[in-house]
Amino acid sequence: MADYRRLPQHEQDEAGFDTRPANQKGLVNFRKKSTLLLATAAIALLATSAYLLGASDELSDHKVHFEAPGISEAHFAEGVAKCKFIHRKNKHTYAPAESRSSNPRFVNGTAPTLFKNGHIFDGEGEPFKGDLLIDRGIIIKVGGEIKDVPKDTVVVDLKGHILTPGIVDMHSHVGVLSMPLLEGMLDGNEMTSPITPFVRSIDGFNPSDKAREIIVSGGVTSTLVLPGSGNIMGGEAFALKLRKVDTLSVDDMMIETGVDDKWRYMKMACGENPLRNYRAEGKMPSTRLGEGWLLRDQFAKATKLKQAQDDWCSAAKELPRYGRHRLAAPFPEDLQYESLVAVLRDDIKLNIHCYETHDLEAMVRHSNEFKFKIAGFHHALDAYRVPEILKRAYMNVPVVATFASKFGYKKEASQSSVNSPKILVDAGIAVAMKSDHPILNAQHLIYEAAQAHHFGLSERQALASVTTVPAKAMGLDHRIGKIDVGMDADLVIWEKHPLALGAHPLQVYIDGIAQIEDVDETKWREQDEPQEFKTFPELIVPKDKDACSTKSKDAVFTGIKKILLKNLSTSSSSLSREEYSSNGGLSVVIRDGEVICTGRCEEHAFKDLPVYDLGGEGVVFPSMISAGTINLGLQEIGLEELTGDGHPGLTTPVVKAIDGLKFGGMHMDEAYKAGVLIGVTAPTSEHVVQGISVAFSTGAEDALSNKKAVLKERVALHVAVGQEYKSTLFPSISSQIGYLRDSLESALLSHSPANHFYQVIKGQLPLVINVNNRDEMIRLIQLKKDLESQGARLKVTFLGAVEAWTVAEHLAEAQIGVILRPLLCMPIMWESQRCLAGAPLTQETGLSVLYKAGVKVGIAAQEPEDVRQLAWLAGWARSDLGLDEKAATGLVSWNLAELVGLSTAPSGLVLYNGDPFEYGAKVAAIVGGGKTGIECNPRAF
Repeated sequence: MADYRRLPQHEQDEAGFDTRPANQKGLVNFRKKSTLLLATAAIALLATSAYLLGASDELSDHKVHFEAPGISEAHFAEGVAKCKFIHRKNKHTYAPAESRSSNPRFVNGTAPTLFKNGHIFDGEGEPFKGDLLIDRGIIIKVGGEIKDVPKDTVVVDLKGHILTPGIVDMHSHVGVLSMPLLEGMLDGNEMTSPITPFVRSIDGFNPSDKAREIIVSGGVTSTLVLPGSGNIMGGEAFALKLRKVDTLSVDDMMIETGVDDKWRYMKMACGENPLRNYRAEGKMPSTRLGEGWLLRDQFAKATKLKQAQDDWCSAAKELPRYGRHRLAAPFPEDLQYESLVAVLRDDIKLNIHCYETHDLEAMVRHSNEFKFKIAGFHHALDAYRVPEILKRAYMNVPVVATFASKFGYKKEASQSSVNSPKILVDAGIAVAMKSDHPILNAQHLIYEAAQAHHFGLSERQALASVTTVPAKAMGLDHRIGKIDVGMDADLVIWEKHPLALGAHPLQVYIDGIAQIEDVDETKWREQDEPQEFKTFPELIVPKDKDACSTKSKDAVFTGIKKILLKNLSTSSSSLSREEYSSNGGLSVVIRDGEVICTGRCEEHAFKDLPVYDLGGEGVVFPSMISAGTINLGLQEIGLEELTGDGHPGLTTPVVKAIDGLKFGGMHMDEAYKAGVLIGVTAPTSEHVVQGISVAFSTGAEDALSNKKAVLKERVALHVAVGQEYKSTLFPSISSQIGYLRDSLESALLSHSPANHFYQVIKGQLPLVINVNNRDEMIRLIQLKKDLESQGARLKVTFLGAVEAWTVAEHLAEAQIGVILRPLLCMPIMWESQRCLAGAPLTQETGLSVLYKAGVKVGIAAQEPEDVRQLAWLAGWARSDLGLDEKAATGLVSWNLAELVGLSTAPSGLVLYNGDPFEYGAKVAAIVGGGKTGIECNPRAF
């Protein structure tokens, strides 16, 4: 390629001093002028010929050299256009929202809507009361009384309900992991290489995913659909609105439809996920060292391509401004590295799945080495420990998109804290709550924000964590995430305060279009002022240094408002089962470590005992029970086999959970501190027969530390039927049920008291069947009836039972109980497609149908880390069904004891400083549960 910096010079530049005589000078001048005229004519002729032949008219260092033809004019112009785009000024800058006249996603024919008499939470400031007008897909007016509206305006009377911006979920796999999960629809990860920055989630997004409607019903209006975290570089993500479009076009669902200068997004991951995936294949990365190298190698190559592009653009810019000018080579491009170059040019918002402190720091280090911004660290359960390291990231402090209370499911999630969001916000790090759908059901993303509020975020910060913060992190805060003039008309009307337990939308709007069908606004109840969350009094303890220790054997708890107890194992007749006192005049008396009185105990009789005061709002609760939660007490870290009992194979005889039980782990400890003092856990096995469950006290140090450490060694026989339990020995569901039938029928004909199935047939040992599908449950109901007609006495409970509501009356008739796991289901698996989503999509829930049919029901947490939420799940059920407090308590306490045949009554008491079914209340004291003395103010880690 010619050196364009050196151009032909004028002939005068070559003239010097001439010392010849004047007469010679004239001849010389004449000859010189003639030669100059001829030379000029020759040059003009050559230039014209070169122009006509299409050759470059640029000269090199050699005055008579002409550059060979290069790229075409069209390709050169295309390259120049790309140069202008990548070096554009003021990129991703948008006009102020108030200057917008319409939403590019506006659907013609959509009528304007006026919302009146509502409480508006705009996502930024304090809530206020007023009206709001939307038209052409945007917000037109906000606040006060709005009278001047278009003629065709639809008026919605909010009746005092709260109106918020649509929820923004900045981490979801909706559409790429469609429900139900089938092999044909697993498009979350391109798992053929750890480096796939070039793949795009939009190419796998399924707009017909059943989850879309369910998620919208929870108030989520916008989402960032990311590839999964199986690769170091997972690929590009896309920001979508979840409004259904008639075209079924993914492009038409994009938030920035019709916008030329769109933000792009990318997903990367560090830590365990890529390591586990590729270590198993014997490929790099098998360590974090390998992860770092692969990432740096790719960014180095992308940097080289970026430099080549910049050099090409510089050369093109320096070409002369006259004639025809083309470069020999086209604009340098490589589709494999195009997206990484876009990251380096700050055209892509980079979102990184990262947990541990050293992983976070490694990514910060890489960002400074290669000069790229990190928009957000996702999950980031360790981030609260290193906020200052996050601030070192290149030219941007990343947002932390996290969970509220998930922990312990793998090693890198074992140091998480429920206080993390508050710690980060206090340190100046913005926090967004996200779903990771379907890991968490995005329908209940507001539940994550509510938990964060309970654990310390202010009301405004908690609401911002699912509105303004994720919108800003996505570069879309000029359109979504808040209520203001000119913003997109994405709105949610809430049945009660969105941060209240069990809150759900009444209606959801996206682009000004109502999303929930068949909503009768006339049936909405009038609401008062928005709920103010109580601050409950802290427990006042005696000044004795041993007051809250293993040495504290005697106590009187005063200031108690409610007592909710049933069937406590004690001989004292003064124990009440349920009692209320509006002035907090109830008490509990402990002597020598035993509860001897609850209720209206005569204070004068216990004046010698130390007094613990609950401030008049105290609530006495029985021990909650975890029954059916997978591996509680059997495995400490879900993905680390070394931390647990293991999984029996197909040829293993019936095993007993007591033999693999381990006390003192973090899941046991967190369950205890949350008031779940009793665990009932069965082994997990590849066999249809899972094994014999054990009942234990979660607070015990070990099996010998307390006489109540192990409450019952043999609780129930657990079996499993369903898709998840297919194996080489039981390749079909029919073979699973067939084995169960044969085992029970054989036991019916035998006289083998030691045989577990014989004990089941005789009613001595409850049978707990893990099953979800309706048709499988029907067959098991029939099996129970057949065996009972032959003389069997069976006590059967279905565990899981997502579709149990479809056969509720048959279950009631057959006297089969149900432990729902989880309470808040989603149709993620083929065998649980009939999950009821609940309000506002369905009038009923699975629990409500079962409860009304008279089925004995309890609630179980799905994962060990969710056990500490049992009281809230009971409160959610109470909200949905309108249950009284005693019935709600039974769902997580005595109902479960009865369903698994735990005749030993719940031991221990839990004292709250407020209503355990609402956010804000905390466990103030625990008596029993495997520990001696009195535990004061235990707090979740």
